[in-house]
Amino acid sequence: MGELDGGWPHGSQDPIGQAAEFLVWAPLITQSGGGLHVFLPVLDRGLDAVIHRLNDGAYLALQVKGKTSLHGLEAPIAVYEKHLFTPDQLVIGVHLDGDQLGPYVLVADAATFKRKATTMVDRGRVMLIADMPIRPIPGHSWSEDLVPIERLAERLGAATLAPALALEAEPVSDEDRVVGSWGELEVIRRLAFLEDCGLFRPFPDNETNEILIRRLATGLTVGIQVKTGQLPEPDAYRKILINRSNFVPAPTTFLVALGWIVPERRFHETCLVIPSEVIPALASINGPNYELHFRPAGSSRPSRLDRYRVPLESVAETVAHHL
Repeated sequence: MGELDGGWPHGSQDPIGQAAEFLVWAPLITQSGGGLHVFLPVLDRGLDAVIHRLNDGAYLALQVKGKTSLHGLEAPIAVYEKHLFTPDQLVIGVHLDGDQLGPYVLVADAATFKRKATTMVDRGRVMLIADMPIRPIPGHSWSEDLVPIERLAERLGAATLAPALALEAEPVSDEDRVVGSWGELEVIRRLAFLEDCGLFRPFPDNETNEILIRRLATGLTVGIQVKTGQLPEPDAYRKILINRSNFVPAPTTFLVALGWIVPERRFHETCLVIPSEVIPALASINGPNYELHFRPAGSSRPSRLDRYRVPLESVAETVAHHL
């Protein structure tokens, strides 16, 4: 959520608020050595990002509040109370000194923020205000929540990961990339009808999950990798290849496989929704990839994938079941 320079929430994104957010994402990525992956919202519903912490698989919901003007040694920030969905959600307050972040960052979970902030009402909406100091001040109520900017990733629990041995992935044609993006957008379009959820995309796109869906009220989060196979006819089958070098099975990660019927220029009416943890047992190994044989229309012969086949129109309900 962006803010005007005055620091109060506002209905539209402003350049200062957006700059503050991206100045926070950069040190999170660099300080963690890639151990923190940033997912940004498809639609801003009160969360500025969900961070995937790779060392334990946790998902951290963040709001970033930026301020350029000062009241003495304080830079007051404000958050709408209704945008603090869960107690463990994190509020990050920053002071912009020119085009850089100041030396200290405020990091407080929602429970702490609600307990310590001042309350005011703006047009019927409750706002929580923190008189954020730009550096620690003895006796100041928010000083204990300040973190040196160079320790921000550490405060979020990041552990620098040793670089993994990358397996050479099979080259992907530009046509496959385009059709693959259609598949991701189709899944996002259908998930967007889950009105109590937020959708997020990774920046950069460098991990198993290509979409995150988070139930806002509870914080439960599911990651999705989408694979789209091009079918010359509705009852054809395609190989689904999953790069093993960046594939990390987890209880909260799922594969959604779609079929794009090329001559009819439409998606097949059925798809697969597979928990990532069962994929190594279902798939064969083809060089650097896991390989699944996907026939959307089914077959007269039973398949180990049959139990994961669902109508495409119900993919949102199927994913919601796991939330």
